[in-house]
Amino acid sequence: MSGKQKLGVICLWALALAVSAPKVSAQITTGNVIGTVKDAQGAVVPGATVTLIDEAKGLRIGPVTTNESGSFVFPNVTAATYTVEVVMDGFKTEQQKGIPVSGGDRVSVPPITLQVGGKTETVQVTAESALVQAQSGERSFAVETAQVENLPIIHSNFTSLTALTPGVVSGGASAGGTRVGTAGQNNIMMDGVSAMDTGNNGQMLNMNVESIAEVKVLTQAYQAEYGRSSGLQITAVTKAGTNQFRGTGYTLLTDSSWDSNREVNILNGQPKPTASSNVYGYAIGGPIGKPGGHNKLFFFYAHEFRPTNNPINSGNPIDIKVPTAAERAGDFSQTVDNNGNPFPYIRNPAVAGACSAADQTACFADGGVLGKIPASQLWGLGQTILNRYPMPNTTQVQGTGYNYQIGGGAGYPALPTVNQLEQQPAIRVDYQLSSKTRITGKYSGDRQRVLTTPGLIPGFTDVLFP
Repeated sequence: MSGKQKLGVICLWALALAVSAPKVSAQITTGNVIGTVKDAQGAVVPGATVTLIDEAKGLRIGPVTTNESGSFVFPNVTAATYTVEVVMDGFKTEQQKGIPVSGGDRVSVPPITLQVGGKTETVQVTAESALVQAQSGERSFAVETAQVENLPIIHSNFTSLTALTPGVVSGGASAGGTRVGTAGQNNIMMDGVSAMDTGNNGQMLNMNVESIAEVKVLTQAYQAEYGRSSGLQITAVTKAGTNQFRGTGYTLLTDSSWDSNREVNILNGQPKPTASSNVYGYAIGGPIGKPGGHNKLFFFYAHEFRPTNNPINSGNPIDIKVPTAAERAGDFSQTVDNNGNPFPYIRNPAVAGACSAADQTACFADGGVLGKIPASQLWGLGQTILNRYPMPNTTQVQGTGYNYQIGGGAGYPALPTVNQLEQQPAIRVDYQLSSKTRITGKYSGDRQRVLTTPGLIPGFTDVLFP
């Protein structure tokens, strides 16, 4: 992975095989759903058939059968909103709707009570009270799809969603904020894969929120499957296609022509910096098959473009000091210091003594000119290096420390601009091979153009970003 190109790419073709097994611990990107089935008298009901139904895709997971204590467990359930359906001979079919599951959750469904009747009769109940995570003492907060899509948040990085988490403040030494009362580095994951740059412990892939379905933030007492850092555990789940086609298009525009000039620029007679950036993208997802039908294969694709046209140095004038023509020839008799005061004191290392305003014993003074170096003692390579700098374009005056200016208005070179295009493609394919087996393939990437970025001295301190 190289520099600004940010091949911070998380690419995984993961075979996520969710095979029914007794009490398998939830993974970071999946959760467990547990519950109990009872009859109208409060007695537990063993042998009932329980199925999970993904409300967005229409997929059915399971079924499982309640044990002798009337309990059921669905391990490794992907993040989504589900309906729990219970079927038992001699009882009406019961459906508990609106059960949200996030990555790493251990969701305890309220006891489901069966009513006497035929299986063809269905009782539907919508979850109204908050579900509890009965198997864990962790403190966490999940930002769901509706919030991601509708809240006015920073669009360029999904970690901005941590600002919605109680007990978390923005800023700090790590990406995504800091929990109140403590510090520590955060750990960031996407779909169970680390999104951390191990070189600097920073975020490797700043994916936009349009490609993210959910962000879960664990603040304290998280489980053994989490680790690496003592701060927040931030886990993101990418969007997936549903059983209906859905798409979005969006654009975010900024342009300096809409802004007024800063007061400091006006006082210095300097122009307003010119800059612009656009963000536009689209997303589409749905079934591969008839919408609303019994589909098993789903896709989601999103692509965001971020073209920018920004001046270097954030648009502020560049004031630097470069060698004068006399200095390049070894004559420092007219040299001034960074405050504009005369400073012709160049020490001759071959002569013992001092070289200062009070004692010029060891100062260069060729031909009686203080500060002038004899031509025979000039270093050719050093002069070649000095000649690579641009010549002064203004006179250094008392109280200033520069004689060369870029972006200072009329008569001065304009600030170079950097034209860049950043792209963030994201794709996900989900295939429900059976009610107990699913296959998921995902790719999220961040790419930029290969370009040379001008430095503070264009042509001399430029940087190539491959």
